Amino acid sequence: MTLNMQCTFDRAHFTLHADVSVASREVLAITGSNGSGKTTALLLIAGLLSISSGRIELDGQLCDGDTFVQPEDRHVGMLFQNGALFPHLTVSQNIIFGLRARGVHKDDALRRAMGTMEKLDIHTFAKKRPHELSGGQQQRVALARTLVTQPQILLLDEPTTALDTDARAATLELLAQTFAQFTGPVILVSHDSRDIQKLATTEARIEVQHGTHVVANLTK
Repeated sequence: MTLNMQCTFDRAHFTLHADVSVASREVLAITGSNGSGKTTALLLIAGLLSISSGRIELDGQLCDGDTFVQPEDRHVGMLFQNGALFPHLTVSQNIIFGLRARGVHKDDALRRAMGTMEKLDIHTFAKKRPHELSGGQQQRVALARTLVTQPQILLLDEPTTALDTDARAATLELLAQTFAQFTGPVILVSHDSRDIQKLATTEARIEVQHGTHVVANLTK
């Protein structure tokens, strides 16, 4: 799996130009100032935003440009900064949510979820709800929900920012192990040099030109 992103995203007083390619087993860290468009880049790859011009290709297949592939058909997994867990659902219900949305039978979804929970050592939390978990445990659940759908590309938006020191260290170790076993491209948004040194193989910084119209350039 490869990612090729040569495109422009234009909204109101902000423009993001991106020229990035990421290969299988590469972990690309995207850095830049607040508001520079780091999260926007991830949302474009995931299909949660659409580009204004250019193209985004996943493994040589066009997913945004002359045609648009829906997020659920891109085989992309995204881990949000705050985990974005559903507070009213249990851990297991959170994890199977994406599978059930794709039409996977409940029994099969639960079986796959339990396997992923065991790998991430959160199987004992299956019946708990997010508010009963620590920040680090919530991130493990969010990661399990992402991995259980077997994505071909991983996107992570500041995955350690909201964690305390101990939880952050444990999460970094977990992510390092996950990335080592993952065969597709990984794109990590972070402003923390320690995260980048621990996890990334390459780095791209978004350079910003300020004015009445902000122009951000993402290149490796």
